[in-house]
Amino acid sequence: MVQRHNDMSLILLDIDYFKKVNDVYGHNAGDKTLVQVSHILLKILRNVDVVCRWGGEEFLVMLPTADLDHAVVIAEKLRYSIEELDIDTVGQVTASFGVSQVREGEEMQDAISRADKALYLAKDYGRNCVKSESEI
Repeated sequence: MVQRHNDMSLILLDIDYFKKVNDVYGHNAGDKTLVQVSHILLKILRNVDVVCRWGGEEFLVMLPTADLDHAVVIAEKLRYSIEELDIDTVGQVTASFGVSQVREGEEMQDAISRADKALYLAKDYGRNCVKSESEI
């Protein structure tokens, strides 16, 4: 992957126990939850950042000007903001986060894979937390 000469990091986040939201409150409530979480992401992230849905209840965030430490700070801000959301019908939800830094010359999939491993570490750690590639 070719990138400019600045740091770039990724955040992979997963809404905790999202299947339970769909099962208990219905798919419309699940969809509303996804929309409200995505609005929080867009509200907090900068104009240069890119966010996309990555599977059912996962989101991938690309931070083109953030090193790993800064990305962890951003992920923690996102985590807290999601936890503070009050979603109609559902109430509060939480999310788990995995963070990695893109290394010069590597394929994007390698950075995504490290973020995914960090995300699974966050889930193993009890969810509703941020873990980075430095912890895997």
